[in-house]
Amino acid sequence: MTERVERRVAHALLRLVHEAGRRVDKGVEIDFPISRQDIAEMTGTTLFTVSRLLSAWEERGIVKSGRQQIVLTKPHDLVAIAEDIPDR
Repeated sequence: MTERVERRVAHALLRLVHEAGRRVDKGVEIDFPISRQDIAEMTGTTLFTVSRLLSAWEERGIVKSGRQQIVLTKPHDLVAIAEDIPDR
């Protein structure tokens, strides 16, 4: 739990996509219902923090989330966050 929260959430989403990802027109969808609270519990953080991160990532076009649904629209950008690769 010493990783930055942003990296933990990115890793969790990538793990979920790896386990249950499905290609859709807009990217890769996590193919089962998942809430922001579920992600918060998986990553040892708060609902507020997950909501703030997902909203910021939506603004950047990295993810698209809805009611218990998440689509990674730019998976490579999420990998960069998870691996702490600096912006180019």
